[in-house]
Amino acid sequence: MTKYRDLVVHEGNQPLIDALEMSILSLIAGKPIHVHVEGLRGTGKTTVVRAMRSILPLIERVTGCMYNCEPDNPHCPIHKNLGFQDLTLIGTESIPIPFLEISHAAKIGTVVGSVDLGKVIDQNQPEVALLPGIIPRAYRGIIFVDEINRLADTSPELTDVLLDVMGTKPGHIQIEETGLPALTLPIICSVWAASNPDEEPGALEDIRRQLSDRFDFVVSMGRPQNHNTVKKILAGCRVSHDSKGLRHEDFMSQRSGLLRHIKLSDELASLLAELYVSFGIESLRAVEAISLGARARAALNSRTKVSLDDVKGVLAFTLRHRVDSSTLISIGKFLDEYESRHRNGVEQRGQGADLGKGPDDGQVCPDGSRESMGCNDNPQKQDSLWDRLMRGIGLVRSDVSRLTHDPCEENFTSETGRSEADGNCGASYVAGGGTGIADPKDVNLCSPHARAKSLLQLAGRDILFSEEDLRIK
Repeated sequence: MTKYRDLVVHEGNQPLIDALEMSILSLIAGKPIHVHVEGLRGTGKTTVVRAMRSILPLIERVTGCMYNCEPDNPHCPIHKNLGFQDLTLIGTESIPIPFLEISHAAKIGTVVGSVDLGKVIDQNQPEVALLPGIIPRAYRGIIFVDEINRLADTSPELTDVLLDVMGTKPGHIQIEETGLPALTLPIICSVWAASNPDEEPGALEDIRRQLSDRFDFVVSMGRPQNHNTVKKILAGCRVSHDSKGLRHEDFMSQRSGLLRHIKLSDELASLLAELYVSFGIESLRAVEAISLGARARAALNSRTKVSLDDVKGVLAFTLRHRVDSSTLISIGKFLDEYESRHRNGVEQRGQGADLGKGPDDGQVCPDGSRESMGCNDNPQKQDSLWDRLMRGIGLVRSDVSRLTHDPCEENFTSETGRSEADGNCGASYVAGGGTGIADPKDVNLCSPHARAKSLLQLAGRDILFSEEDLRIK
């Protein structure tokens, strides 16, 4: 089996490696990040995922516990009611973080749990007991599902189980067997999955959108584009993963402790809230994933403060399966503009602070409170982040009417196809000495055809075609 140190890192698989490292780090800290990688067959998705087993650190569990009970907080039916002295007698042991796989041939009892037939037929001491399945045994570990789009299409009952496991953190699972009381267990594990969206049955978000949304990160796996990289892969050579050296299991363990103490600043939390509301993001899991991913990215790079760059660094992972490509591009542009205006404001004030400030880093308002982006004279109604940003470039609400004027509604000449008003459909307007930027909620947009994009920038459903789509009318 290929190990982490044997991977040849290139521009195609680097995003996946980064995402899986953040997932491991967050799992150790008790907040799993679920990762789904999409890509063409043969690009090495499964190879990279399985290679990560070699850097999984050790965890402590109650000796012999198949449920991987934490010594200080046992949860399984065997150990959860034992006292401190009894647990001390049993002792503890160190094991690698569990890494288990669910195949398409798996039965529900294999995945969830079933009656332990070995104990039933034991001639010396027969008893009816539960045998935990893959999911209960993956507590504080990783579950890998290859070709998850096929599993979602052919095994709806297993998909329903995964929805329960991934729905909350921790998730939960219920084991039911005839003659035994139902057993509900908390589940803390990271679910990693891979799929080929260009093959039957299609992209996961088109098959089971609810399951697709459960994944915090969706990563697009690309092909190596460099001639020398391909030669190194063929030769079995290794490439240094980064300038800091190998991120091994000890590094992960150390950084997980750092992650537990990293919080988002009030300003970045407000920014994420503004993205969620203003751009109509459907799932709250999206901004939760951005928050967790940004903190994990900061910890992975040995920083104690989350920056806007961390937020932007996980944006594509967290949103590409939840919003359309145009919305994702708009959000990216908004963050770029936000960063630019903030930096200009900092330079004008002669301050060297960054966007990762804490709640007390703003200016003092007349009422004695602190506001990071400006004061609001009306305590009953707080200005939105967009309003504060627009104030910084000389735009106010009264200018919006000029910005929301839709040039597409003007009469177009048949000869030129251009607007008689200004000759440019969707032209920028300048108001109040600003740059012509308006709140996306208030503008009726009309744009020309989009520029061509790389396949790596498209969601799975955007690159699938049927014969009907291609038929010439």
